Amino acid sequence: MKHITCFIKNIAALLVGAAFCLTAFNGTVHADDDAGLFLKALQEKAITQLSNEDVSLEDREKQFRILLKENFDVEGIARFVIGKYWRKAETGHRDEFTVIFEDVMVQRFLPTFNQYAGSEFKVTKVVPKKSFFIVFSTVKTENGEPAQILWRVEKKDESSSYIITDIAAEGISLRSTYRSDYTSALKGLGGDLSALNSKLREKVQSGDFAPKEKS
Repeated sequence: MKHITCFIKNIAALLVGAAFCLTAFNGTVHADDDAGLFLKALQEKAITQLSNEDVSLEDREKQFRILLKENFDVEGIARFVIGKYWRKAETGHRDEFTVIFEDVMVQRFLPTFNQYAGSEFKVTKVVPKKSFFIVFSTVKTENGEPAQILWRVEKKDESSSYIITDIAAEGISLRSTYRSDYTSALKGLGGDLSALNSKLREKVQSGDFAPKEKS
């Protein structure tokens, strides 16, 4: 039970780390499987652009941001995670939160890439829904046991391109986890998104979102 608890505690890191480490797509390719192949293509780009140790950390961060913005619905997730407070906030505060939220994601998950780059990930099934796809995959955890990860993937602006709108594992959703944290914080701040932005900006500048090394 202990290894499951540790896995859940670190699930957010695993989820986004997984997005850049997929290594295989199994099964017969059908039209609906394009969503799975999209994840495979993302893996290939990420490995090429982020695994070169000769590239400076600054350049790797730039590439990571590009991959994040091109393949994750950062703005949509940012809007979702503050829930009702998005509608009440001023446009400038919304825009500021989206930028800071991206900074949080980059600081939290760029170091994760190296940690999970060697993990074995496989896309196993794609299930079409009314307006999106659920892509099933498996990943080996630190103790070697497999865990299932589900990806919510949507078509981007009626085009043939795809975008990731959520990831879930062990019943834990990435965006729902952030929503719980941020809406709770906003409630304590009287719904003031500007105040939350200030607190988050300070934490980013202090490096508080970077993964902590295990003692």
